[in-house]
Amino acid sequence: MNKDVKHVKAGPKGTFTLLLICTFILSACGDPFAQEMENYQEQMDGVHKMNEEVTRGLDNIDGEEIIQHVSDIEAGAEDDEFEDLAAELESEILPLAETLEEEASAVETDREEIQEQHDIFLESAEAKADFTEQLSDYLITYQNSIEASERLIALSQSFMENQRERDDIIESAEDEEVVNEIDMLIEQLNENSEALYEASDMLESDEPMEKKQEQIDEVLLPMLDEHVTSLDTINLSTQQANRVRSISLEMYYGYQAYYEERKNTMLYNEKLQNIQLQNILSLQESYQKMDEEYRRGMEELKNGE
Repeated sequence: MNKDVKHVKAGPKGTFTLLLICTFILSACGDPFAQEMENYQEQMDGVHKMNEEVTRGLDNIDGEEIIQHVSDIEAGAEDDEFEDLAAELESEILPLAETLEEEASAVETDREEIQEQHDIFLESAEAKADFTEQLSDYLITYQNSIEASERLIALSQSFMENQRERDDIIESAEDEEVVNEIDMLIEQLNENSEALYEASDMLESDEPMEKKQEQIDEVLLPMLDEHVTSLDTINLSTQQANRVRSISLEMYYGYQAYYEERKNTMLYNEKLQNIQLQNILSLQESYQKMDEEYRRGMEELKNGE
């Protein structure tokens, strides 16, 4: 027996150190589920931060306020606020929401329990992207519709102002040559107006939007070009008659702008009719419920429930 070998008793301090080593080894190697949870959380760290940013922007949206606004035809004072919201959704939140959905889809896990929760997160991310895109599209279309309607009103007011000025010139005409030239114009204007009235009557019918837009493109706008030519070819020498023609030509150009805007208005209004705003806003409640379900599920997994 070697007398140099010394036997050391395992006192309390030695036992504690041994337990720490064993605990470390077990924590590192003995709990695959804990390791997979840690791996999942590491993958999701940046995704969770991005999700918080997207959610914060979307949760601030008041769906009831939007419904009330679009239902109030005199709510023009707040149009700038909705225009800002639409711009923020389209340029800031939507790209972030799409990136969130993409990066969350790249996260992988081997555990079925974790995957089940991650699928809920993915579904929520998709709902957020859909909510952002659809609401942005609705608000932009709504704004375009309002602006197009305002331009139609402005054009109508311009027509009335031109009509008044033209009528004043016609009524004040006394010189025989002026009267004769204006009468030539009036005869052509009446013929043009009758043709335009008959062609535009179809726009008030129950025909589909595509047919009405086709009527504008293929009948009304070419007709107005012909009406412009019909006035331009009349020989006039008096200042008053030339002024009547200038005003009438300005009105024809205004009609062209009016019918172009009518096409836009038809498109915007039909699109709005086909969009169910309430269905879009319901996506907000959907993703909020899924977020809460994901939070509870992850808590249960962490607690071993």
